[in-house]
Amino acid sequence: MKAMRFFTANPGLRFCPLLIALCLPFSWGAAAGSQSASPRKAYLIPVEGKVNSHLSRRVRDGIEKAKSLGAKVAILKINTFGGELPAAVEIRDALLDSPLRIIALINKRAISAGALLALATHEIIMVPGATIGAAAPSHVNSDGAKPAGEKTISYFRKEMKATAESRGHPSALAEAMVDLDVVIPGVIEKGKLLTLTTQEALKLKLAKEEIASLGDLIRIRHLELVSEKPAETRSLVERLRMKEWFVQFRAWHVWFIVGLLLGVAEILIPGFFILWFGAGAFLAALLAWFSLPWAVQAGAFLASSFLLLLCSRTIFRSFLFKSQDDIPTNVEALTGRIGVVLKAIEGDLKPGLVQLGGEKWSAVCESEKKITKGAKVKVFGVTGNKVRVEMTS
Repeated sequence: MKAMRFFTANPGLRFCPLLIALCLPFSWGAAAGSQSASPRKAYLIPVEGKVNSHLSRRVRDGIEKAKSLGAKVAILKINTFGGELPAAVEIRDALLDSPLRIIALINKRAISAGALLALATHEIIMVPGATIGAAAPSHVNSDGAKPAGEKTISYFRKEMKATAESRGHPSALAEAMVDLDVVIPGVIEKGKLLTLTTQEALKLKLAKEEIASLGDLIRIRHLELVSEKPAETRSLVERLRMKEWFVQFRAWHVWFIVGLLLGVAEILIPGFFILWFGAGAFLAALLAWFSLPWAVQAGAFLASSFLLLLCSRTIFRSFLFKSQDDIPTNVEALTGRIGVVLKAIEGDLKPGLVQLGGEKWSAVCESEKKITKGAKVKVFGVTGNKVRVEMTS
């Protein structure tokens, strides 16, 4: 009642309740609009370096991680000259199958297989001075890179076209990046591969927007980057580094290490046996370095090891150790040596004692003549533990 009297006594305020009632829905709508305009969660997946099986696993793991963190958008930050075709197709399929909204931020290039990955995203955004294209497949051998055959080019051309069509990108541009025979009037003539700069891609409607950096993309699109917890991030980085180390570890590294270990074992273990297997391991390492099949490496290791072992028992012993076989050892080395009598020698029945170098030997003589103490004698034979001596002139 007091409220009614207040508005009656103040005619200018009679319409305030009506105005408040009319404004309430707009205020509720504004509040609802502010809630709906909350940043969308996005997850960053770097696509950098060579496109290979390792990068394929990293991208696929990134997509799964984005979903587990509740992200609705995945940003592919692309900077690659391309790489292996099978790995690129694996990544392409994973991007097309993902329920996430995929954005390609090309910084600074998406060349060859990288162009296929960019086409597999919902929208392509490029930084100033970026490039995309030149996706003709090639084979790399000892003579360098050579263009792939017609079969591979035909397949990859259709792969690029189908990928572009599935995401609403200009399919003719995608084909012109692969096949020299594709002609687009005013864009590319026959005999040349299509590569586009940022401005050219914008003009031809391949790139949707030019944005200076990742930070600007996040701000303009009203996104919020999500990531793993610090401990999980460190653990993931360590696992990725370990995977990279094993991926880079080659067969010839294994053979070379085995050869070194066998060489060390030969030094520590008596005999002359393990060294030949170490030499076989080094031969296998050389074959592995030339990328010969594993069976050839293993066969060369076994064959060379046993051949060297056999030679060490025959040929090597004959030539390398021939001089050592003629060197007298132990008691045989006493024959011909000169000694001094320490105790008189009286024939075979009464042995004496002689000094031979640093050793003392029991000595006998065949003559009946007594050899007195201090006399010099010469050893002409050994019988048991006694040396046979005779007087020297």
